[in-house]
Amino acid sequence: MLELIKLEWIKLCRKRLTIAVTLFCVFVTSIIFCLPFLQYQIWDANGTMLTRGEAVSYRKKTYDEILNGSLTEERITDDMREYKNKYSDAANLMTQRGGETSFTDEVYYRYFAPRQSYLNMIGNAYSNNEYGAANILSVDLENGAEFYETRQDTIDERIKNNKDLSDDEKTYWREKSLSLAFPFAYGYALGWASFGETADMLIICILGICIVVAPIFAGEYQSGADAVILSTRYGKNKIISAKIFVAFLFGTIVFAVNAVIALLLPLLTFGAEGGALPVQIAYISSPYNLTFAQADLLIILIAYIVLVGLIAITLLLSAKMKSAFAVLILDVLIIFIPMFFSLSKTNAWLPAMATSGLSRYSYYISYRLGNSVGDIFFVIVMVYAIIIALFLPLAGILFKRHQV
Repeated sequence: MLELIKLEWIKLCRKRLTIAVTLFCVFVTSIIFCLPFLQYQIWDANGTMLTRGEAVSYRKKTYDEILNGSLTEERITDDMREYKNKYSDAANLMTQRGGETSFTDEVYYRYFAPRQSYLNMIGNAYSNNEYGAANILSVDLENGAEFYETRQDTIDERIKNNKDLSDDEKTYWREKSLSLAFPFAYGYALGWASFGETADMLIICILGICIVVAPIFAGEYQSGADAVILSTRYGKNKIISAKIFVAFLFGTIVFAVNAVIALLLPLLTFGAEGGALPVQIAYISSPYNLTFAQADLLIILIAYIVLVGLIAITLLLSAKMKSAFAVLILDVLIIFIPMFFSLSKTNAWLPAMATSGLSRYSYYISYRLGNSVGDIFFVIVMVYAIIIALFLPLAGILFKRHQV
């Protein structure tokens, strides 16, 4: 069996298509996950544009000096009061052409710009409108910020108005949100966040692997080698098993290489700090009890599960169809057509949706499973496990029994 696996591995890896697609995937992954750093720019306190490494160093310094720390009620109250006082002082404001009021350039660069993401995070806890810091202006601080209580009220309102959730699901999400540990820690996690926000592009690597796997069986039909294979001693069992094993081995290795590149590039360019910080500082309404590092690793795991499921589907199509090109067309349709639809619980498990990045943790998508409730990640694992269990044996049967 090992000899058959070795032969199938050499056969697959020697193809020019395999080499070209593998190199293309690594190249594209490297470019895509470098782009956030190459395009990164911020303003310093003097209004000077900083880019790339200089911008990252300045951002880290800003976090160390004014942002890192525990989000206690006292701190949040003080920071909100400071923002409201700044905005209520006419000397700090100017009127735009459209009549909107904003901070003067000096106040913007020295005060607001370094704190913008932080203040937006706080403001979004007070309303589902996503207006960020603008929400702070209407908050009454007489009894303090009441940040965590109001955050839960905002989440409760969001859950209540979600018509896609049953009563059991609403209870599930409320309890999940209430189980989080408070107060949140706040700090710099740009490297982890950058990967999470770009991770949906791993779908390109997944498609590339499917392109290589598509001819596993269909290529034998096109070359006429299927008759020879099926007439040999091991043609209807061990060779089929070897082909399937090699397809998964190839997919696993190529995906692992691309995933490591995709994760390391943001961590090397932006820094690996903040992996232990909660995802709530990026998505304040997130109900998931995960750190940035855990969230990113879960993204990679889910993407791999989707890949394994798509390999199983591709092998089934390859065993059924005579043309590898036709298999590829169907793979492309399966992967990319869902992108044209809005995310919902009916399509959240499909490949393009399932491999979405960090923003996935801000959604409340769940399913009734008998007397229990499962979130989208559990359902994705379950769906693709069923696909693998059904499609792999069927692929072998179809190839073994087809008419030569």
